[in-house]
Amino acid sequence: MRRILFTAAVAVAAAGITTTSADAAPIAGFSYTSEPGAQPLSGSASWSAPTDDVAVWEYDGAVKVDAATADQRDYARVELSAPSGEQLHEGTYLGAHYRAQLAPQLAGPGIFIVRGAFGCGDTLQGDFTITHLTRAPDGTLTALDATFTERCGGPDTPAATGEVHFHG
Repeated sequence: MRRILFTAAVAVAAAGITTTSADAAPIAGFSYTSEPGAQPLSGSASWSAPTDDVAVWEYDGAVKVDAATADQRDYARVELSAPSGEQLHEGTYLGAHYRAQLAPQLAGPGIFIVRGAFGCGDTLQGDFTITHLTRAPDGTLTALDATFTERCGGPDTPAATGEVHFHG
């Protein structure tokens, strides 16, 4: 998959990342490509600020990446979490399972993916790799490079692969 990096002017806000022209120009982007029949991510797509809305933040033990077109007609979210009791860090997380938003405590790593209003719930499984993760002294996420593979329905179902980037 080709690596897609997008440059955007972004400031960290309490609920995520919002665009502002007063800040340095960090990198922010989210993209994916899928095999025929993959769900909920199908085909391929990419988002970048300032043309699109891209928000990256950490909440309740998960790094969350939201991406939407400026007109809000297309939307996707990826959430990545470490096993219960651990903080997400650089490394590869194999065998990630559905990260229920209301029950994030998992024995293993978690993954949650939607596109528009569609997700695959507890049949979602995948792997992800955090190649770069940096936090400020107060723990705020300041940089992230990650790739993921997700399958909706088990190991023999079509896969989608993607990547997210944020450097504030």
